[in-house]
Amino acid sequence: MFKFLLLFSSFYYVLCYEVPKAKFQAIYPKGLKVIIPDDGFSLVAFHGKLNEEMDGLEGGTWSADIPKADNGEWIFRDNNVELKMGDKVYFWTFAIKNGLGHRQDDGEWTVDGYVDAFGNPVIVQDGTTEAPTTTPPTTPPTTPTTTPPTTTSTTQAPKPTTDSSGPYKYPCEISLTKVTTPGFVCKGQLLFEDTFDGDIDKGRIWTPEIKMPNAPDFPFNVYLYDKNVRSDDGKLIIEPMTLESKYGDGFIWETLDLTLKCTGKIGTPECYREAAGPEILPPIITGKINSKRSFAFKYGKVEVVAKMPLGNWLIPEIQLEPRFNEYGSRRYASGLLKIALVKGNVEYAKKLMAGPIMSDFEPYRSMYLKEKVGYENWNKAYHNYTLVWTPDAIEMYVDGEKYGEVDPGEGFYQEAIKHHVRAASRWLKGSAMAPFDELFYISLGLRVGGINEFPDATNKPWKNRSAKAALQFWNHRDEWLPTWFSDTSPLSIDSVRVYAL
Repeated sequence: MFKFLLLFSSFYYVLCYEVPKAKFQAIYPKGLKVIIPDDGFSLVAFHGKLNEEMDGLEGGTWSADIPKADNGEWIFRDNNVELKMGDKVYFWTFAIKNGLGHRQDDGEWTVDGYVDAFGNPVIVQDGTTEAPTTTPPTTPPTTPTTTPPTTTSTTQAPKPTTDSSGPYKYPCEISLTKVTTPGFVCKGQLLFEDTFDGDIDKGRIWTPEIKMPNAPDFPFNVYLYDKNVRSDDGKLIIEPMTLESKYGDGFIWETLDLTLKCTGKIGTPECYREAAGPEILPPIITGKINSKRSFAFKYGKVEVVAKMPLGNWLIPEIQLEPRFNEYGSRRYASGLLKIALVKGNVEYAKKLMAGPIMSDFEPYRSMYLKEKVGYENWNKAYHNYTLVWTPDAIEMYVDGEKYGEVDPGEGFYQEAIKHHVRAASRWLKGSAMAPFDELFYISLGLRVGGINEFPDATNKPWKNRSAKAALQFWNHRDEWLPTWFSDTSPLSIDSVRVYAL
């Protein structure tokens, strides 16, 4: 079951409850008033645009949380907008009731008349107005128009708070966590949850990657969304398979054109490749999904319950990736946060690693990765892998036990400059935690081989800096393919959860 709380409110609950419909008034000569009837809410939010459709659950031109009802109504007002007959307001509303979030989605309202400031009908003709004579109320309605920071919700009832920043009190203690939808975040709230009990929610929650990954690691796989990426018995399964098993023998020497569905950069080898000489097509199909379009956050606790893949040269991807690449898009300039990594070869099976990556070159690439050696192979059972990301540190846990912490000190850039990391100077414009002071999204996938994860060794069939690396890997398939099994080689994810700090 999936729950995207506040941003995507509790799905099972929404089915049996609907937020009361918003009522609109076009005020003459200027103004817009939106009224949501109260139904025991602790907070209501309004997001909308004028004459422009909303892009999903974006913040919109109007973006306001209304933390207080007025005489049984939650009211949003813009006193400056001039509305014309036929104008359209596209909107969505959000309300918290008994600690759970609910939405009215895809709303649309058309201006078909006007009222005055007190709600009395106004007839507009040839630049003049006519209205019935009425006695205005002694206390005209008012509405908050402040916009607190970023949005979220929780499965627990909000806690009382003494936070009185701004003119209104929030219904909880405010967290340092930020998320993509405007609003505010309460401390300890469950922001994101997927237990994969149903089909993968493709498009609304997860975006499957369809591309041939390239720099900086140059893995030997293509990401496709096929039968090897599925939800099975409450688990997300990402299974490796050979390219030839899908397209036929010898296809590694052909052309692979993903342009129509490619999620990579069109016009590059991420979307189109033609085999030439020793440069074959990626010989392995794997998969990867991400929350980039639906959910990203800054600072929080991520818990992933997973069973690691067993099989030579397999690399699980359980990580956070930068939403906007504020510090650059090459060589991990904007960072990568590994929640958990256990390579598939038997010799690596007891070695768990996690932490930040900020370069593709050693020794700085793995300088901040923390390790935990297990008593047994990590791929024998499901484990809870947790990463806690704060403005001051990054902590790693497994099954509740802390095994690593990374403290940036005065900034990661100091050590990076010593190792000639080009992006280091850009981090100076951020905080001490830069590049990990921006929004990141969840990424779950499986890679194979490549030029950075495995050091050259006698039992390794390719050389990292060889132009024939992928071909050398493929030519030795009789050595590694027998280590891949359908029940032990897939990456299996039981659940993913993100909590606010």
